[in-house]
Amino acid sequence: MKQNVIYIILFFMTSSGLSQNLNTDWPNLSKYMNSNKKILLNPKTDERIVLMGNSITEGWSNFYPEYFKDKDLINRGISGQTTPQMLIRFKPDVIDLNPDIVVILAGINDIAENTGPSSIKMITDNITSMAKLAESHNIKVILSSVLPAYDFPWRPEIIPHYKILKINEFLQEYAIRNDHLYLDYFSTLHDGNNGLIKKYGIDPVHPNRDGYIVMSKLLDQAIEKSLLNKTSAYVINRFEQKVFKKRNSEILNYRLAEPIDLEQKKKYPLLVFLHGADGRGNDNIQQLYDANAIGAFSKQNILNEYQSFIFVPQVPNDKRWVNTNWNTSNYKRDKISNSMQLTFEALDSIIKKNRSIDKKRVYIMGLSMGGWGTWDAIQRRPNFFAAAIPICGGGDISYAKDISKMPIWAWHGEDDSVINIERSREMVLALNEMTNQTKFTEVENRGHDSWIDVWNNKEVWKWLYDQKRN
Repeated sequence: MKQNVIYIILFFMTSSGLSQNLNTDWPNLSKYMNSNKKILLNPKTDERIVLMGNSITEGWSNFYPEYFKDKDLINRGISGQTTPQMLIRFKPDVIDLNPDIVVILAGINDIAENTGPSSIKMITDNITSMAKLAESHNIKVILSSVLPAYDFPWRPEIIPHYKILKINEFLQEYAIRNDHLYLDYFSTLHDGNNGLIKKYGIDPVHPNRDGYIVMSKLLDQAIEKSLLNKTSAYVINRFEQKVFKKRNSEILNYRLAEPIDLEQKKKYPLLVFLHGADGRGNDNIQQLYDANAIGAFSKQNILNEYQSFIFVPQVPNDKRWVNTNWNTSNYKRDKISNSMQLTFEALDSIIKKNRSIDKKRVYIMGLSMGGWGTWDAIQRRPNFFAAAIPICGGGDISYAKDISKMPIWAWHGEDDSVINIERSREMVLALNEMTNQTKFTEVENRGHDSWIDVWNNKEVWKWLYDQKRN
């Protein structure tokens, strides 16, 4: 009851403007008032994410503005603010914007006593109150760790690291208990002495551009996980569990989704999706969750907008699409893997049984281990697929001529430490010596997870489904 009364008071203050009549706009409700009104005039076209925080959040848009380009990512950081100020403006700056996710990064200014002394409990109570408000409005919550700070240049008498560690410990436990996501910036950004790594900061507290680039990668991963958790059972159930069986008792688990409102007399495209290493298993579900593939299919509305079949096979734990070291610098194609052979046979069987599938519009894409698989599949069947999207993979350049006329759009993160970007570069170079048809996107400041950029790019999906084999 006490908590509900607090919420009512907060909502009354923010809705009625009472707080602004207290001589000064202490929570700074006016800062984003006009911007919020403009946002509410336009309907959401994508997942909306609000970043709630202080100067560390506000500075993100200044030091790394391109991160916010072409995204419904709303920065609601205000320099110098403490958690009670954020709590008061949480309704107009977060809830009223109707986001899918809120990312809360707060606490450092409370520790610095910007608005007076604050105990750990006071700080965490305010943060969890924001989380509860979000949860009550069906907004997914990402709770960020407080960034490392060894000291405060403007408050040298305060030693912050003890409170930072305790708050982060609490937030992590709270996130686990309440089905929120905990975003750990601290572990990546600390210098081993509870301070911010110097190359990542403009001072001991605030990140620089390089720091925000690192934080952006971590945030991308957290957002993808959060969106995956939002994927409805309805979408999962659109992918029917199936098993392909050979006469010699070999089997291949796979999922198959049909276009929404399938008409038997019409022809529809089919997408083959090859998962990465984390999608392996025998459960016939993890291949959909790997890298949030199911979230991408849902976000891009593949079954409806493109009226597509989607075939998603699963490799067992000890198998690969291509039997090679994923970072080899001199790959030569060998005998087809058992997993790929079974996939081809299952695919042929699916097409034979489903006369609605357009054989001229069969596409393939895959990531990481599946990126290797995508290159391998099109090289082994150069006249079968209408187009391909290999993501952070590699292939045998000696077979480039066989696929030189196929529409291909390769993707790779320039900072990939798992599969070197040279594996994609050498394939694209070999192809472009014969044709200028191959597209290649090198994603700046991106590591191994370049699939995130593919999932969020409407253009690449439209390009894929525009292709048709002669």
